[in-house]
Amino acid sequence: MSNADRMMEGAMDIHVHFAPDPKVERRGSAIDVAKQAKDMGMRGLVLKSHEYPTHPVAYTASQAVPDITLIGGVALDLEVGGLNPLAVESTAKMGGRVVWMPTYSARADRQRKGLDGGICLLNDNGQLVPEIFAILELIKAHDMVLATGHISTEESMALVAEARNIGIKRVVVTHATTMAFWNGMTVEDMKNLASMGAYIEHCLHVMMPLTNRMPPKELAETMAAIGLENCIVSSDFGQDHHPMPAEGMRMGVATLLQAGMEEVEIGLLVKDNPSRLLGI
Repeated sequence: MSNADRMMEGAMDIHVHFAPDPKVERRGSAIDVAKQAKDMGMRGLVLKSHEYPTHPVAYTASQAVPDITLIGGVALDLEVGGLNPLAVESTAKMGGRVVWMPTYSARADRQRKGLDGGICLLNDNGQLVPEIFAILELIKAHDMVLATGHISTEESMALVAEARNIGIKRVVVTHATTMAFWNGMTVEDMKNLASMGAYIEHCLHVMMPLTNRMPPKELAETMAAIGLENCIVSSDFGQDHHPMPAEGMRMGVATLLQAGMEEVEIGLLVKDNPSRLLGI
């Protein structure tokens, strides 16, 4: 067994896509990705969709693929009513654990694609819109994970600050190194968000040839600058032109080892910190 294969035992990937998907060709179903992850010894996966709540899929796939933890959540995109507290509450009552702020429906995401419209968490005065406060209270009440989605850095700062103020304990900045390419989020921004209690997620997706081609050593240096205790490595895989999520995670782990990271450091990023975030 290689070092990378051994590192996969007990790993938790908090960012996995699966079929069916109305917009993106996916590599496999939730059962497909869960089977491979289980076979590779992983502890679990968080299933993500931009268009629909995923915990019912996680619940059903768990019955087909036992002995691996599958967790779902909801992204607050237009397909579920946008900033919709009822979608959050329903997800919580079904056992879903993660609430992503808008992704494809975020104004910041649409702007980078040259599109108009989209959901912004801030009003014209730079203050959080009222809907956010009800959503944050539900996240706190159900001890869920707040993820920032594809919103702007300014929105992320305001959101994470308010989450800290009201006592939300589980916060993650979604694929922050990807956001550096998308909207200019800096390492200093990431440090500031970490200082407010958020984990900073770095998706292996960012290094791939058809995405951002971030050099592995640069990713390792970025995480070291933020503090590995504040970071999580996930895959964001599931696209047809990328590896299956578990294999992609193994490739990413092997790449970071080649870039000079220590096994104990990677263990913190793919095992300990994601498990702490999710409370498992």
